[in-house]
Amino acid sequence: MFLFKKKLKISLGIDIGASAIKFVEIEKKEERYVLRNYAIYSLNKYLKRSNYQVGLSSLKITNEEIAEIIKRTIKEANIVSQEAYFSVPVYSSFSTMIDFPSMPEKEIAAAIPFEAKKYIPVPISEVILDWSIINNFDKSSDEKSNRQVLLVAVPKDLINNYNQIIDLTDLRLKAIEEETFSLSRALIGNDKSTVALIDSGARSLNVSIIDNGYIRNIHNLEMGGVKLNKIIAKQMNISLEKAEELKKDLLNNQLDNEYNSQLKGVIHSSLEIIVAEIKKIINLYQEKYNRKIEKCILVGGSIQLFDFVDFLTKRLNIDVSLGNPFARVVYPSLLKSTLKELGSCLAVATGLAMRK
Repeated sequence: MFLFKKKLKISLGIDIGASAIKFVEIEKKEERYVLRNYAIYSLNKYLKRSNYQVGLSSLKITNEEIAEIIKRTIKEANIVSQEAYFSVPVYSSFSTMIDFPSMPEKEIAAAIPFEAKKYIPVPISEVILDWSIINNFDKSSDEKSNRQVLLVAVPKDLINNYNQIIDLTDLRLKAIEEETFSLSRALIGNDKSTVALIDSGARSLNVSIIDNGYIRNIHNLEMGGVKLNKIIAKQMNISLEKAEELKKDLLNNQLDNEYNSQLKGVIHSSLEIIVAEIKKIINLYQEKYNRKIEKCILVGGSIQLFDFVDFLTKRLNIDVSLGNPFARVVYPSLLKSTLKELGSCLAVATGLAMRK
């Protein structure tokens, strides 16, 4: 009999995405992550209600409805953690790298609000600022010669929405972070390689550069799954619902010959546009810092379309792979195939739960 039970190190990551709310519960055991639970709640009916306008600001769903979904899902999934981490989507935030001369950290902190005005496209009074100093690439160099700072700004209205949602649940908020940090924690960890991280979601496609363990660039491309649906619907003269249905049929190898070649042609031309933008981002980074992008990691719901991994590998001429957020997580072997399929959409929530 134990009079004093050891406190469990369990945390919950909640990713309120454009098309679903994802939950991952992780326990830390002797420096190892152990998966305790996960859940996904589709927001498809709200997307239809909103005529496929994605994002919290456009989706016709109230904070009360989101809070009720979270409470009900936690109960039905038997999630026990009361401490939760939430993510902020890239498309709802602003981020940039700022170069500072040699100066103490206190002076940088004092200068941030003034420097931020040059980069943030909205009044500083309307956002919450966060920042971190980025180390030089070469540890042998004089690190005081210049300082680079990654600045992130999140609208106060969005943070207020999240706080209202959390207040309506029984959860204790531990932190809110921009989702790129969650993805980097889950997919890259301590890897010091120069990596292009691509997250393809319903609302947008995000391209981030993680180099020597630090996030150095974050780019948002308005080319997500819903935008692709609109292109398919327009070019094939079908409804948005039909476009989504055809995409799913293509993924499941169940597409009728009537639509097969036409749909693949539309998707192929759209992917060419996406790849061209990704190339620009990678080339600009490589030229500016004289750093070679060594590999590319993909996550997100749209990456399985048209064999995007091979498609991107041939055009970027670098190693491209699917991200596996559970690579450093212990879980029952019977879940292997399921988590392989769901890994992309659970990556942000997994990284959040790893933060503790």
